[in-house]
Amino acid sequence: MTDIDPDGRDGLAEQYDEPVANVVRPYTLTAGRTTSQVDVPMEATVELTSAGQDRRWPPHEPSSRIAGLCAAERLSVAEIAARAGLALGVTRVLVGDLVTHGYAQLQKTLTDSTPSVERISLIERTLRGLRDL
Repeated sequence: MTDIDPDGRDGLAEQYDEPVANVVRPYTLTAGRTTSQVDVPMEATVELTSAGQDRRWPPHEPSSRIAGLCAAERLSVAEIAARAGLALGVTRVLVGDLVTHGYAQLQKTLTDSTPSVERISLIERTLRGLRDL
């Protein structure tokens, strides 16, 4: 008779040194919310405010992961989602919460009224960034 792992993984993750998938459903991280009180475009960059930098973030919370990433550098919402391992929709709601509570601010990159000079500048910066990868 063999022992069965109570998690149902039978030691496969440890055998192959692969991370174990998170079993928390994304909607539980946002209390079922799919939208935020503020508009959070995926290309907008996020910067912590002084209140966000001074706050003691509880460990193992998605908001603390996002704050940690934003404290290190300015990232877009899409980059935060990828680095934090969160769904983009969940990240948008959580970043919106940080903005609503005054812990972060958004720098939107483009709007309908953005002049073409700024659009071209953004494209050039993006191309430079891609070349540096």
